[in-house]
Amino acid sequence: MSELQKFTSDVGVTFIASAIGMLLGFPITVLLGRYLGADDLGLYRMVNTIFGSLMLFVTIGVPAAIIKYVAEFRDNEEKIAQIVSAGLITSVLLGLFSFIFIYLSTNLFAKLFNMPELSGLLKILAFAFPFSIINSTLLGLLNGLREMTKNAWATIVQSTFLLIFTFLLVFKYGVNGAVTGIVLSSALTTLLLISVQKISKITFSNLYGAVVQIIDFGSKTVLANAINLINYQADILMIGYFMTKTDVGVYSVAVMFAKLIWIFPDSLQKITFPLISEYHAKKMSDSITTVVDRCMKYSCLFLTFFTTFFIFFGEKVVALIFGAEFELSYIPLIILLIGTLFYGITKSVGSIFASIGKVNLVYKIPLVSATFNIIINIVLIPTYGINGGALATSFSLIISMILMLHFMKSLLEIKFDFWWYFKIFGITMFLILVYLIIVNKYNILLGLVLMALQYVIFFRFFIPVEDKQILYKVISTNGRNY
Repeated sequence: MSELQKFTSDVGVTFIASAIGMLLGFPITVLLGRYLGADDLGLYRMVNTIFGSLMLFVTIGVPAAIIKYVAEFRDNEEKIAQIVSAGLITSVLLGLFSFIFIYLSTNLFAKLFNMPELSGLLKILAFAFPFSIINSTLLGLLNGLREMTKNAWATIVQSTFLLIFTFLLVFKYGVNGAVTGIVLSSALTTLLLISVQKISKITFSNLYGAVVQIIDFGSKTVLANAINLINYQADILMIGYFMTKTDVGVYSVAVMFAKLIWIFPDSLQKITFPLISEYHAKKMSDSITTVVDRCMKYSCLFLTFFTTFFIFFGEKVVALIFGAEFELSYIPLIILLIGTLFYGITKSVGSIFASIGKVNLVYKIPLVSATFNIIINIVLIPTYGINGGALATSFSLIISMILMLHFMKSLLEIKFDFWWYFKIFGITMFLILVYLIIVNKYNILLGLVLMALQYVIFFRFFIPVEDKQILYKVISTNGRNY
């Protein structure tokens, strides 16, 4: 299998796993929204937000370091053994520390967000951190080795565990049961990953040097993760601070749908991070340029197509799935889609600066956009509520995109085919304009026809013949294997 076929296959496997994971996670949000209501959905969303936010800090960048160094030293088994052993030992210690810290700090979070119910929920959640940190490290190992099939299965199984435990526990224990599901799914996934990796021996050879190497790189990503957290989570956290848990619940639905379109660039980024790290170590600059160009263009096609879908049908989808209580989610959804679309194009290669060793840019770029994000959130949320939060987030994401393009061009001399993107957006805007002008009682049929036309145009005129041939070959090969 050629490198390009391997890349295409890995992306396909990762994308399918992410899609299945989202489909498995989607019923949880629907269940909590319909069965428990916006209040408890808001609490669960706040717990998840705090969980994800703290995970960025307590791992101190170990998973990212594992991905980078395992990819760079793929041909050196001794070095990989040292890196993995150091990463696992560090992860175990971080897991124990994080459990103690979070368990003792639950009242602080409850007071900060004026949500007394958070205290009990976070005490339950604290037990998930040791397992989740180890999971992240083991998944990083699979990612660095580009064993994406194993990585995909682990992701699917964890989502399946989470869905099963949530449905078993939520009807009797409510939101407490849903949070307990997070803990149990994390624990079982840890056992699965240890079994898959068959890690039977931990080497202490050069342990100190390997730990220092991991922490040196990983700690530099912590600041970047902290700032990216502001861009990704500041809106929910600040809506929770300025407004009510009901507003958080309604807004979380808009965020969920807006970030849904990132499924493809996120899948690409899992592959491009170790791949570009390997190419950079081998000084294959032309290959890096090719990867960046292809990933950004195909992300654009995917993101634009599904943004069009939510513009046409988003209001109906939200009302159908979550009910009338969540109809207010549609306007912030449309606002958020602007930012998630443009930033999502560069998100597919979002780890490029870490891959080439420019870790300072990993936090400096989002620092600029995060500054705008906080200021605009503070100004707009008290007056415009969740729509103001959406506008602030969208604006900050566009700033990140512009800065990423600038530094990719200046550092790697990558040339972007802006005329190609202009044509994509021009065609899409024309179709949306037609929809808005002609929309009537047959608007669902009209929307489907216009989206079918958009798909045909994209596939026929914007995907090279050689890429189509590779795609067909990969699908045929994988079909025979299964």
